[in-house]
Parts: sequence; C-alpha cells; structure tokens
Amino acid sequence: MTQIIIVALVALLVGFLIGWLAEWALDLLRWRARARWAGFDVEARIGEEKVVQFGPGEGGDSARIIAGYLEKRDAEIHELQARVEAKEAQLDALQARFDEYVQTHPDDLTAIKGIGRIYQWKLRDGGINSYAQLAQMTPERIREILDVPAWRKIEPDSWIEQARALARRG
Repeated sequence: MTQIIIVALVALLVGFLIGWLAEWALDLLRWRARARWAGFDVEARIGEEKVVQFGPGEGGDSARIIAGYLEKRDAEIHELQARVEAKEAQLDALQARFDEYVQTHPDDLTAIKGIGRIYQWKLRDGGINSYAQLAQMTPERIREILDVPAWRKIEPDSWIEQARALARRG
C-alpha cells in the first residue's frame, strides 16, 4: 500500500512538473510570436523582463539593449521625416510647375458653344486666350476680331456669358 502511495505521489509530482514546463513553453512561444508580429526585438524584450526581475543596478545590459532599440526607432523617425519633407518639396515643385502651366497655356475656347477651331484661332490672333479675357469683351469687339460677314449668325452675347461662367469655375 505504501508503494502505491509513493508511486501516486511521484506520478502527481511528475505530472505537475510536465504541466508547468508545457505551460511555460507555450507561453514563451506565444509571447515571442506576439513580439515578432508587433515588430519588437524579442531579445530586447527579454532584457526588459530581466530589469523587472533583478534588483536595482543589475540591469545594465538591458538598459543598453533598450537604448539601442530607442536609437533605432529615433533613426527611423528621422528618416521618415526626411522622406516626408522631400515629398512635400516635390509636391511644392509640381504645384509651381502646374501654376506656371496654367498661366502660360490658353483656355480651350472651343468649350464655349458656338466657337469652333477657326473662331478660336481668330480670337487668339486678336489677343483673346482665356475665358476671363473673352468675358470682358463686348459683342461688337468680338465681331470685329472675327471679321465675320453680317449675314453670318453668331451669338457673342451667349459666348460672353458662357466665358464668365467658365472663368468663375477656374
């Protein structure tokens, strides 16, 4: 009977030991997987744990590991800030080029109903290159620039209104 009790106690002790080791191993694997997924250096995290486990003054290696980790993150932050500044400078340059393009390229006057390619060419020869310029003209001045015969029906009043609307939209 005593042998059965001793065997049962040894089996119980071995069972507890195996259960504890299995739980410890699974916890360690889960912890490392989470750390890897989060992008942390597992060894640095182990070093942090040592600082917590040991008393004051015994965590020098961990402090160096943490300092190295923080230096890497600071370097990444500075690199990303430099990249953002470079992209902002690139965006500013593109905006300046676009603004210059808008100023140097005339509006498409054929977007106005009644103005085709020929009338657009004649208006440009007369110095009208934008909707704003056309909106400031008088119907008589437009007829004069186009030099159309009296029998040809054109509607410069409508063109002026359309040009005003297009000039407001930008």
